[in-house]
Amino acid sequence: MKKIIVFIAFILLGIFLAYKFGLVDFLTDISSLRAYLEALGWQGYVIFILLSVIVAVFLLPGQFLAIVGGLAYGGLLGGLLTIIGASLGASISFIIGKYIAREYILKRFGNDPTFQKIEKGVRENGISFLIFTRLVPVFPFAIQSYAYAMTPMSVKKFSLISFMTMMPASFIYAFMASEIALKGVSGALLLELTVAGIFLALLAYLPKKLSKKINQLNSEYKK
Repeated sequence: MKKIIVFIAFILLGIFLAYKFGLVDFLTDISSLRAYLEALGWQGYVIFILLSVIVAVFLLPGQFLAIVGGLAYGGLLGGLLTIIGASLGASISFIIGKYIAREYILKRFGNDPTFQKIEKGVRENGISFLIFTRLVPVFPFAIQSYAYAMTPMSVKKFSLISFMTMMPASFIYAFMASEIALKGVSGALLLELTVAGIFLALLAYLPKKLSKKINQLNSEYKK
């Protein structure tokens, strides 16, 4: 009960402070956030990662962070900072959900369709379901980490797979934002966007193929 109360107070306090001090508006203002990070120099790297963690833990709007990272730091560094921050945020949320607020989350969201679908997906498809939902945003990204914490999946497995599967989109968004800032919208950029979209689509198809292959191997092994 103490853990539940602390968790609720922690989340509510974080959300209240985020709105009270304008953090939510700041996170959704691309130009202001970019200017702020650029002015900080290397210290902006740490702030960017911390913002990514805060967004994940407190379920705040952070869909523009990868774009801001690309605009402020370029495609390579921006993508790297994005994946570090997103991975840390996802892992911390998972740990909080699994070891601190598990009972509260089950009581509060146990009947939620998203939670039930994720639980069923993991039960029936295992790791391939996590890979798929990380590559394809069929569920709200921020809530996924807490939902997966309700499954038997280990922290190590969740963190590693999340890092690997979030990496392509992180670099693609950061790179595209950087290209637009430097060169503007061009035919070459539209072609690159098309190729990136096809690449992500193929990655989303991969978990299903791997799952079938693993099941076939398991069946042959049992025989």
